[in-house]
Amino acid sequence: MEAKVSSSVVVFFTMMLMMSSSYAYDFYVGGRDGWVTNPSEGFNHWAERNRFQVNDRLVFKYKKGEDSVLVVNEEDYRACNTSNIVRKLDDGDSVFPLGRSGAFFFVSGDPGRCQAGQRLVVVVLALRRRSGPSPAAVPPQMAPSAAEKASPEMASSPGPAASGSAFVGDSWRRLGASLVLCVGVLIL
Repeated sequence: MEAKVSSSVVVFFTMMLMMSSSYAYDFYVGGRDGWVTNPSEGFNHWAERNRFQVNDRLVFKYKKGEDSVLVVNEEDYRACNTSNIVRKLDDGDSVFPLGRSGAFFFVSGDPGRCQAGQRLVVVVLALRRRSGPSPAAVPPQMAPSAAEKASPEMASSPGPAASGSAFVGDSWRRLGASLVLCVGVLIL
């Protein structure tokens, strides 16, 4: 009996570890509005309310032929430069996989729309590593996030909106799904 409980605990923790890093979610940029010039909520405010992890995907919804999404570097993001692109998405229902941690910069393919605010910074959280020492804590007021450095709009935006969001998935769903699966394994 003791061996069965011990092996169940090992299986439980193994499943928790696997589940915490294996879920990927689709996030609909701009929520219900999509990738438009004047969304009801600013794109960077929307991004601040979400937690993006490696392997999640951004879904950009817009009218094909009328707009596009350009992946650019930080400098081109700030200047709304649409001539030095990393990648172009233009099919109207574009999906961008977040394959690494760090900042990603997106602008509209139309420079005028970018200047009007149709641009986005997404910061993807790094995968947690269990080995090695923890970095020293830095007071929050002395260490702005990469997103705050990347966009003045993000640094000065208010807290989360009271209404629900239109994205798929969040950290609580990931944890809940992991727990349900692990409890099911333990019962078997």
